[in-house]
Amino acid sequence: MKTLLSLPPGLVDSFHEVREASTARFFCTADPAHTRLGSGGGTTWLLEACAKAEGAGDFGEWLSREKRILLHAGGHSRRLPAYAAVGKVLAPIPVFRWARGMRLGQDLLSLQLPLYEQIMALAPSRLHTLVASGDVLIRAGRLRSVPDADVVCFGLWTEPELESRHGVFLLRRDQPDRLDHMLQKPSLEALARLRRTHLSLIDVGIWLLSDRAVELLRSRSRTADGQWCAYDLYGQFGLALGASPTANDPALRSLSVAVVPLADGEFYHYGTSRELVSSTLRLQNIVADQRLILHHDMKPHPSMFVQNARVDFRLAEQNRDIWIENAHVAAGWTLTEGNIV
Repeated sequence: MKTLLSLPPGLVDSFHEVREASTARFFCTADPAHTRLGSGGGTTWLLEACAKAEGAGDFGEWLSREKRILLHAGGHSRRLPAYAAVGKVLAPIPVFRWARGMRLGQDLLSLQLPLYEQIMALAPSRLHTLVASGDVLIRAGRLRSVPDADVVCFGLWTEPELESRHGVFLLRRDQPDRLDHMLQKPSLEALARLRRTHLSLIDVGIWLLSDRAVELLRSRSRTADGQWCAYDLYGQFGLALGASPTANDPALRSLSVAVVPLADGEFYHYGTSRELVSSTLRLQNIVADQRLILHHDMKPHPSMFVQNARVDFRLAEQNRDIWIENAHVAAGWTLTEGNIV
């Protein structure tokens, strides 16, 4: 099983060396310059680039040959500029103070892959393609099975405030095993009305696609004359799915769709500089039982994270929301709060 990555252009040629990654396990490329693809077009581009690199003659035959994990991690990272060069997916994540067996050099990618690999191991044989975002970490209890459908989406039960900032799956209360429709960033008022008749789960961005679904996505990623166009997997493709879709596309409506609630699921977003600290802090605080905490040193404030760095400046309690990585902070520096070095 291969992992396909869309990365910032400057990292593509050095990814395998930087991460000591096997070319047999990882393929990476960058989106074309000056062309907006969207997550749907980007998925098509990534698949076709890998197929071409492997010398595939027939795309459909190549697609059905094995299972693949696709991670979109090639954005400009304007809201997390510290890791724009390498992409959020290679952001270093401190070891959890309550966990054993973690690597000091772990990154977001290494923490993401075990769940995706577990999903693919359980997926029906005709589902070959998993698409996910490179800037989230999902923790979940062990899965028992994955349903057989053209599109299998994974969601979490959460509060309306979070749902209003993300994609949401709506399931009728009298038919909770099938997708009714999907919405993007619905208002709190809309969610309040819908909850009388529907169950709602936040979309965590993990989608399994059958080969037929991939081909339909591929056909919508280009114009009639074969030129690339911006097409969004979640905001366009997704809105045309379900029993009562909000976008009209008969071919997509014919696809079978299943939504899987992740048991004991947790959602950590690494999309912004602020979330780099806040999500890491939430992860560190999952376990509060001091008998299970392996690291006994006490920081002046829990929202300080220092990795692979030399810090001569004395950090104090007022220095909150601090992230220092791969740096030397000399004694003459002044840090306050909300600093990334």
